[in-house]
Amino acid sequence: MLTNWSTTETRLQKFRDLREEKKMGKLNRLPKGDATILKRKLSTLQTYLGGIKYMTGLPDIVIIVDQQEESMVLLSSLELL
Repeated sequence: MLTNWSTTETRLQKFRDLREEKKMGKLNRLPKGDATILKRKLSTLQTYLGGIKYMTGLPDIVIIVDQQEESMVLLSSLELL
């Protein structure tokens, strides 16, 4: 996610927009098929991005749990700096 921040940021904005539309009841006013598709997309985004939904920028610090597995991600993130 850190190496593809621009893509992640776009998906986070879509996730926030869909959550707001659901909260305001806009999804209920759509045709049933369209509402189902958007609710499914919202569920998928919640699964993948729910833990970072309030993230607005790259973090100041990253804790690496599995150094062997995440070494490539760390190297590419450092290249961005």
